[in-house]
Amino acid sequence: MNYLTMTYRQIDWCLQWFGTALILVGHILTSAGPETWPYNIFCFFVGAILFLIWAIRVRIAAQIVVNAASIVLTGAGVANGVVVLLQR
Repeated sequence: MNYLTMTYRQIDWCLQWFGTALILVGHILTSAGPETWPYNIFCFFVGAILFLIWAIRVRIAAQIVVNAASIVLTGAGVANGVVVLLQR
């Protein structure tokens, strides 16, 4: 068995659950307080990207729309966070 190859279903599983984990970490960071910004936004952004990839692969239109919108909405926060981090 080659452990470096993954099946289509295994890739879908990883995308979905890593996306879930990052979105949950984003919520945890957000509830911890404002000092976790911009790391919470980065977690939401990357989690939404993983979920969007998964949704496109499994062709679930509602998930595609929700995650595409999430990426657009958090994209401004990510850009702002990068600028702030580079200025530190």
